[in-house]
Amino acid sequence: MTDSNATIAPEEILARKWDRCISNLVIKVGAAASVGVVTSVLLFRKRTWPVALSSGFGLGMAYEQCQRQVGRPPAVFS
Repeated sequence: MTDSNATIAPEEILARKWDRCISNLVIKVGAAASVGVVTSVLLFRKRTWPVALSSGFGLGMAYEQCQRQVGRPPAVFS
């Protein structure tokens, strides 16, 4: 059992955030790649670019959400 007054170390908080980021990355890239595979098979005669494109979208979404979760400001290009 944990004490309700116990504090969590900053390293543990950061480790939990990174764990969530990595699991989010795996889920988003996997789901996007599966959508890309289905799209590739059904519409584009088994080409590879829909899988790569959708995996890139999943990777970008996971990266952006991880930046917000860890507390870093998103990169703004001007």
